[in-house]
Amino acid sequence: MSQDVYEVNLFIDGSEVRPSTGEYQSRYDPGDNSRLIGRVADGSKDVGAAIDAARDAFDRNKGSWVSDHRLRARVLMKAAEIIRERAEELARMESLFAGKTIRTSRLGDIPRTIEMLEYYAGMADKVLGHSQILRTGDLSVLVRQPIGVVAAITPWNFPLLILARQTAPALAVGCTVVAKPASYTPATALELAKILAKAGAPAGVFNVVTGKGEAIGSQLLRSGKVDVVNFTGETSTGKWIMQNASASLKRVVLELGGKNPNIVFDDADLETAANGVTYGAFANNGESCAAGSRLLVHRDVKEKFVRMVAERISRIRVGYQLRDESDLGPLVSQSHMEKVLEYIGAAESEGLKIVAGGRRVYGGDFSKGNYVQPTLIDDTPQSSRLFKEEIFGPVLTVTEFGSEEEAVELANATVYGLAAGVWSRDSSKAVRVAERVKAGCVWINTYYTLPVEHPWGGFKESGLGRNNSVLAIEHYLEWKGLYLDAQPGKMKPYYRLVLGD
Repeated sequence: MSQDVYEVNLFIDGSEVRPSTGEYQSRYDPGDNSRLIGRVADGSKDVGAAIDAARDAFDRNKGSWVSDHRLRARVLMKAAEIIRERAEELARMESLFAGKTIRTSRLGDIPRTIEMLEYYAGMADKVLGHSQILRTGDLSVLVRQPIGVVAAITPWNFPLLILARQTAPALAVGCTVVAKPASYTPATALELAKILAKAGAPAGVFNVVTGKGEAIGSQLLRSGKVDVVNFTGETSTGKWIMQNASASLKRVVLELGGKNPNIVFDDADLETAANGVTYGAFANNGESCAAGSRLLVHRDVKEKFVRMVAERISRIRVGYQLRDESDLGPLVSQSHMEKVLEYIGAAESEGLKIVAGGRRVYGGDFSKGNYVQPTLIDDTPQSSRLFKEEIFGPVLTVTEFGSEEEAVELANATVYGLAAGVWSRDSSKAVRVAERVKAGCVWINTYYTLPVEHPWGGFKESGLGRNNSVLAIEHYLEWKGLYLDAQPGKMKPYYRLVLGD
């Protein structure tokens, strides 16, 4: 096998293993569909082994993982150090499989992954409870304990970062993990498992099973040995996960789709807003649930502002994902590219005005990959599919508004509620609008700034629960009440309700 072709195996009970099926799926370069870049193990017959390893590691407190918070802190911090040392290698692997530009991985995903691990390493010894001396003199103690085995099902758009986001807080508090990375982008998940093992995680603490999503996901959901499922991905899949998890009342954390508005008022700093809007729409090729894919702009500045955004779009350089000069890479797969192009075709059939882009990129090496021009579509009515549905690609629609009330109404005219942006020099108005927009995160005079300290999750059909910040650890903890009887005497008055005098 060529050195350029990665063999992505499973990681179970502390070791990299081949799949028991002996089968692998081929993964081709999204920037050149003729080039094989990976052979991905079909782990559909190995899910049970991975779950058993995680369950055993937790139940037996293997290596003192559950009880030793200092060990957990050291492992997460050491893993962060190893990732820092291997940053360029991991960035290239991430971009190769996902199609995101190397600068996105190098300057965004990998550094943020390191920050994620370091942040939760610092949380490992800060899981605190409460206590109270009752009027009887008895002691009531509330402690928090790790819940058990966590299934982390992750998407292809931010493979390593989202895997760290879902699992670092779980590991910090003493849970064990079975990770199911997306079929398109599993390589860095295997590397993270190896890194954690090298950093000192006991065998079974972190396991990786690759393969087709439904075959593996259904086993994770059915298993009585799995306590929590954390899923990031499409809303339709999230609903399926929630329905299946309900059979055993598994705890579920869902970070799902978004159709996020960027609201630009006429008193905004238009230069700053144009930069933020363009970045928010086209960062990571637009393949992000957080993408600011709906531009809502006040009618008094709409024509000028659309020109400003179009000019910035004209500067975006589409190119192969591993080239330093590329601003926008290929989409993750040919089928996803066709889906995005179908939406652009729907805009044309609806008679909408395509101001910039709107085509697949052809010619030379581009013809071998999944390249789509960054696209700006003007005068998009609320009735349009493009206004309502998540496209998940480099497409930005424009809709004008005339009043604050109308802006809020348009912003909330969606089943989603993940993120939003508000642009205005009037801080009181900006905050007032931000409070009324139904979204889990609203940025004011910026967009897509998401440090680990800031909570992340959505309203409505954008999900349940929160990742990031101190809030994330709550999903992986159970409250337990301990009652210490401090009263003398072998016979309590209430015992006599049964035992008599």
